[in-house]
Amino acid sequence: MSTQNRENMVKPDYMSEEEWQAIKDATASLERIRGDAKADVQRYLANPDGWASGKGSPSGFPTLLLTVVGRKSGEQRTTPLVFLRNGEDMVVVGSLAGYDSHPTWYLNVSANPDCWVQCDRNRMAAVARDATDVERAALWPRLTALFPPWGFFQQQTDRPFAIVILSPTGPA
Repeated sequence: MSTQNRENMVKPDYMSEEEWQAIKDATASLERIRGDAKADVQRYLANPDGWASGKGSPSGFPTLLLTVVGRKSGEQRTTPLVFLRNGEDMVVVGSLAGYDSHPTWYLNVSANPDCWVQCDRNRMAAVARDATDVERAALWPRLTALFPPWGFFQQQTDRPFAIVILSPTGPA
């Protein structure tokens, strides 16, 4: 979805006017999304307790920090992501709020699946992989129950959202 098309989005029935305005404001531009993500990384690192449960994160949703190696720069890049626990694994969604391009973190982890995950103060090495079709079918209802805007955002673009499984491999 382009920025121009975002103006024509229709409020989902399950959202209040206040929630809808907050979503529209927070996703108004890619620059806003990236700026908010950088600020959230700093807040997470300054006070990491409770984010993995959602109790410490500003959004109220379980949030982890994913660190990947930039496919072009070779530098580490960190982004906050809402996630779903699935056994020992963590599942994240490459929604980018329904924009037509994949998020940069997804392009980077696709190029190099070795990554690091931080849940609260617990930092671990992990390997990332795309969910299989069978896993996608099982996980998508759980993911949209956790964070309903993903379902709404998916309707805004023809790009299938990446569903990525992060499997811990050991300490960071």
